[in-house]
Amino acid sequence: MTTTRGRYSSGEQTRIRLVEAAERLFARSGYDGVTLADIRKAAGQHNSSVVGYYFGTKEGLLEAVFSHRLLALHSQREALLAEMLRTRETLSVRDLLWVIIRPLAGTLGRNNHYVAFLDRLSNHDRFAECFRVTGPTGTESGRRSDTALRTLLGPLPDDIAGQRLRLVYSGTVGALARCHRAGESPTTAELAALVDAWEALLLAPVSAETAHARGDVQEDFPPDR
Repeated sequence: MTTTRGRYSSGEQTRIRLVEAAERLFARSGYDGVTLADIRKAAGQHNSSVVGYYFGTKEGLLEAVFSHRLLALHSQREALLAEMLRTRETLSVRDLLWVIIRPLAGTLGRNNHYVAFLDRLSNHDRFAECFRVTGPTGTESGRRSDTALRTLLGPLPDDIAGQRLRLVYSGTVGALARCHRAGESPTTAELAALVDAWEALLLAPVSAETAHARGDVQEDFPPDR
């Protein structure tokens, strides 16, 4: 019989312990460097079939880790969007960058390894679908922010806007993960400087060199002098 302790039943507490142990170990050693036995022991579980019971497979557990923090991130982004829209009619690129970055920065802490986990697994092609679901566009608030950013970047070709946004998302995770591994929290000034950099990247015009390489202009580049 399942008993209730505080907010969660004992079964749900076990599930959360497994997810958070996996998050911590994957962040430190990567997916392939961690076994189910490692996760079970780190979660204080002695039953060798406990991961299979809750998640089916190691990849099932991985998907649970990816989605574990999404609800909290979504709630924080929604609150930030609502707060901004109370004081202005439209949001700028800078506003929307804060909506993406501030909640992620808020996850940094001793018992939260989500950003380091995302960074560790970000270069694995086999997990591309998980990253699509759990990235900034994986929640309704994230999709709204991403769509609004793309609208503001309207003068840019779609593929260039997409490339720049991917750099923003992956670069933000990488920068915050480095803070996490150093045991530091970024200051407001450091986060503002990160927003400065991404704002400049997103709003930069397409150079003549890039336009020429894309075939968007016919004249020779560089031009004759």
